[in-house]
Amino acid sequence: MRHSATRSIDMPVVAPFSRIVVLMTGREHAASLLDCVAGWAQHGARVHVCIAAMAPGPSEAGAGTRAEQDAVKRILRSATVDAACETLALRGIEAHPEILEPSEGEGQTEAFARAMRAWQADLAIGAPSDPVALAGLSACAVLVLPQPFARRCQVPPQRIFVASDGSAASAVAVRQAARVAFAGAALRVGYLACDPAAARHPEDFEAVVLPARHDGDAAAHAIVEAALQWRADLLVVGTRGGHEGGRWRFGSVAAEVAQRTVLPLLLVPQLSGQASLAGVSGIH
Repeated sequence: MRHSATRSIDMPVVAPFSRIVVLMTGREHAASLLDCVAGWAQHGARVHVCIAAMAPGPSEAGAGTRAEQDAVKRILRSATVDAACETLALRGIEAHPEILEPSEGEGQTEAFARAMRAWQADLAIGAPSDPVALAGLSACAVLVLPQPFARRCQVPPQRIFVASDGSAASAVAVRQAARVAFAGAALRVGYLACDPAAARHPEDFEAVVLPARHDGDAAAHAIVEAALQWRADLLVVGTRGGHEGGRWRFGSVAAEVAQRTVLPLLLVPQLSGQASLAGVSGIH
C-alpha cells in the first residue's frame, strides 16, 4: 500500500540545530563527523566537542607508570578535541573543547548523557557505543554515523526514511524527520503493521506499509531493508513508545536498527518531542 505525498517538503529548513554535542570516542571517522556538524549546525550554534576520560582499570604497572600513562592519554585526548575545534573554526563554527571526568560508577554513555543534559543539547553527533541508551538518558536526538560507512554521509540528507508504528514515539520521529528535511528533500514514512490491510499511516508524506511482526528483530530488518531499497541517505527512528494495545517496543527496535544499519541514523527519543514539534506545524 502506498500513498503519494499530500504535503511536500518545499519550505527552506536550514541547519535546524543550535546546541550540538560532538562525541569523540575513537570509533568515528573524524573528517566525516565534522562535515556533519558543519552541515547540521545553525549559524551561531553552540557546539561542544567532548571526549570522556574513563577511570583507569586495574593494572600490573606501578603507580608511577600508571600516572605516566594517564598523562599521555590526557594529552592525546586534549589534542583530539582541540584539533576538532580548530577544524570547525575554519568553517566559521565556534566550538568548545571538553574532557569529561567520570563520576564514580559512571561509564562513557552516562558521562556523555550527563554532559548533554547540562548543556541542554538538541543534537549529539558521533559513533557512541550505545546510542539508544544515550538518546534515552539525555532526552536528546542522536545522529549515529555507522562505521566504516561514515564517508557516505550525505549533508544535507536528500532522501529521508522514517519508521512509524502510529505510536507517540514514532509521531515525534516523523515530525523530527520533517524538521530536518532541507528544501527539495524527499521524505518517506515506513509504517509497520501486523495487519497491512488495516494499516493506518500518516497522510502528510509518501508512505509505505511494511508487513512485519512487532518484535525487535523482524521490525528492524523490515525498516533497514525498506530504507536501503528506497536509497535513503538518512534513517530516522523513535526510541520510546508503543500505542495502546500495540506490541512494538520501540526501544528494542531502535537498538536492533542501530546494530543493523549502514546508513546514518537519527535516533529521536520521545521526551524530545516538544523541541521536535516546535519547528513544524500542520503535520498530523
